Amino acid sequence: MGDNYIQVDVGIIGCGPSGLVTLKELLAEGHRCTVFEKSNLLGGLFTQAYQQGILVSSHLLTMFSDFVGKDKEILNKPRMLSFIEYSQYLNDYADYFHLKEFIQFQTEVKSLWKDYSDNKWKICVNNFNHIYSFDRIAICCGIFENASIPLFHNQHLFQGKIKHLKDIQFYEDFHNKHICIVGSGESASDMILAAAQYGKQAFLSIRKDHGFIIPRYIHGNRDEPADLDTSRAHHSIPRAWGVLHTYIDMIHSLIKSYFNSFFYQNEDQLDEYNLIRRTGIYMNLKQIQTSNIWTTFGTKNSNLVEALVKYKDKCSRKSGIKELKRNSIIFDDNSEEYVDEIICCTGFQILFPFLEQNSQSNFEMKRLANDAKISHNLFKHCFHPDFGDEIIWIGFARPALGAIPPLSELQARWFALLCSKKLKLPTKLEMNKQIYNYVKYLKWQLTSYRIDRLTNLTDYLIYSDNLARTIGCRPDLTRIFFQEPNLWIKLMCGSLLNAQYRLTGPHAKRKQAKEIILQARWIKQSNILYLIMLICYAFFWFVFGIESCKPASWYPL
Repeated sequence: MGDNYIQVDVGIIGCGPSGLVTLKELLAEGHRCTVFEKSNLLGGLFTQAYQQGILVSSHLLTMFSDFVGKDKEILNKPRMLSFIEYSQYLNDYADYFHLKEFIQFQTEVKSLWKDYSDNKWKICVNNFNHIYSFDRIAICCGIFENASIPLFHNQHLFQGKIKHLKDIQFYEDFHNKHICIVGSGESASDMILAAAQYGKQAFLSIRKDHGFIIPRYIHGNRDEPADLDTSRAHHSIPRAWGVLHTYIDMIHSLIKSYFNSFFYQNEDQLDEYNLIRRTGIYMNLKQIQTSNIWTTFGTKNSNLVEALVKYKDKCSRKSGIKELKRNSIIFDDNSEEYVDEIICCTGFQILFPFLEQNSQSNFEMKRLANDAKISHNLFKHCFHPDFGDEIIWIGFARPALGAIPPLSELQARWFALLCSKKLKLPTKLEMNKQIYNYVKYLKWQLTSYRIDRLTNLTDYLIYSDNLARTIGCRPDLTRIFFQEPNLWIKLMCGSLLNAQYRLTGPHAKRKQAKEIILQARWIKQSNILYLIMLICYAFFWFVFGIESCKPASWYPL
């Protein structure tokens, strides 16, 4: 393998999508790995969540760059996989790349610390009966592990049940109950529709703005996933023009919806979908000054709109919860409603008990754990400047629009190259400087309110391209434009497939990547429109130097 070949021992905590892809990329670089998974299954969250759950990103956007899966038609007929189907995809991925032999199931990491006597990281598992020693550590336990439940005023008086999303396994549990769903994210959207369908009465409590509502499918059926619009052309639109772009996007969608309603008047199902779609558009437009497409997280699931429209007789939107009484809720608008159960779709806490709460923990490890809870204060959401490339957090960056697994794959590729000394991190001073500038940018784009509350939030394309530049795998779009125009148009106007980052750079698989990109379905009309808009912005940037027209992701932050 050459004179400069370096092999290290890496301990990986967690075997969801992030842990699996980290294992695969480290093995590809020749490193020795052990994965610790506390359950008896691989797949993380997707093996534990509510069984009727469906992903909110299509398989095109969610899949890893070099593995489509067993369904070969899915490139041309993309859809959202169910949680069960995605778990199977991860199992197929593990089988294809021979990963399972490196995974220790039913092995919970109890303690992690650095032993300075031999400069190794130590992991103690289960009943503290064995200690493992590693050169590097990858923490891949994800952001969906520890439920975050708000404390309501007078909560002790409430005689009903207060649950978290994680406690829900089957929608039928809502049968004949008065349910209040707290939150407006994608899971809350699933929950409120289920509560409206199965329950006696349903309330959706939203404290401030909801996320930017995007349906799973463009036409309400399983024909075209809405994230086929998540293209490079679309996501290169300058962020400073978010309000204008949102107006253009929403008006364009409204025109299409009314057009469909006019020409397909006898198709009741389609007409109902168009009504739901238009209601969601008007909800987005109502809060456009505070939450446009680029300044908030996406709720890539319009079930909450469907619940409010289709079940309007027994489902209603409410303000934040002011206080609880024995059998009811008083909301901020002083209205009062009888409720049997409160379901909190209020996110998760980021905790690392194996660093914080164990006999080996010292002040340094506790400080490391506390600092890592604020994900954007790590270098590129991955590295603590004080510890360099010895320990990494993978899968903790959450895109406002897009999917987490492709970001995890890029993080894993970067880490594997760092372990091999093929790449190196900047100095501690430079990392801290970049972290400061990065957080400053995020607060400008996504607002301080959201970034301070959701510290793992990021911009999908800007972050992906940023990592790809670091790795050396961002495609040369200028060269491709002149030499392979058919590939270029798919890269610009097709979905943001992670296969684009396999066209060049370390561990490139150009032939396979090109086949995936060219075969993948794409939406021509809207994405060609985005491309024309992008060219107009670029013209004003190049010719007149108008900073606000500078295309996003074309340049490093």
